[in-house]
Amino acid sequence: MDAFWEHGYDGTSMADLLAATGLSRSSLYAGFGGKHDLFLASYDCYRQQQAVGLRDALDGHASPHGIRVFFERIVDGASDPRQQFGCMSTNQAAERGARDEAVRARVDEDFQQLEDAFAAHLRAGQSAGTVPADVDVGAAAGALVTAFSGFQLTVRAGLDRTRLHRALDHLFAPLIAR
Repeated sequence: MDAFWEHGYDGTSMADLLAATGLSRSSLYAGFGGKHDLFLASYDCYRQQQAVGLRDALDGHASPHGIRVFFERIVDGASDPRQQFGCMSTNQAAERGARDEAVRARVDEDFQQLEDAFAAHLRAGQSAGTVPADVDVGAAAGALVTAFSGFQLTVRAGLDRTRLHRALDHLFAPLIAR
């Protein structure tokens, strides 16, 4: 999974995969059918791990703070040093999303799952009085998903974390009840 996460599909050679897995070429093909099938299996494993991380952040904190914690983990890379590679779904949206239907379907599903989770978290905050009642939860959740991709790409590019934290402050200001 790490080879694809770090280098993408196109940037990962069969030699890279053989070295990463310790398998022979014949064993890799016998076990996975080929590079694309191994990639999809690796990508699905990544997606499952990330869904757990999202749930941990949201379920462990009141709204909207759980979403903020989720973003801070991205910016700070606290939960996993591999965060420096960015989000595999965001990376794959750019790399293969326009030409690989299996990848595009997974990216769409991931972004929808993220949007639905953010919306549910914000609605819970509205019920608890921690998110203003006039916040359009659907629009806010969609904007947060778009911001998510931007944060992931800027982290991968190694941009200044202080700037990213200031951007988080601005992004979350309208979501906090006063």
